[in-house]
Amino acid sequence: MPSIEIETVDFSFNVDHKMNGFKSRLNSMIVRICTFNLRRDGMDRGTPNDWNKRRPIMKECLEFMQPTIISTQEGIETQLNNIRDDLNE
Repeated sequence: MPSIEIETVDFSFNVDHKMNGFKSRLNSMIVRICTFNLRRDGMDRGTPNDWNKRRPIMKECLEFMQPTIISTQEGIETQLNNIRDDLNE
């Protein structure tokens, strides 16, 4: 399953204010974006690509990847709800 991992460069800066010596630091943040072509549920019933067989694999992948943003293609409402439910367990 393709994924794009974007990692920002950790950078910091100090701003010395004459009145109070104010210092500021920006922290780095990793944003992980995963996109999945779900194939509409029902297209593959009774085959190895049946959603009921792919759903646990999808859940395991999302738990491993810990994406910040998830994008899908061809997902129907029940599949998207399944993914949401799996993520909220």
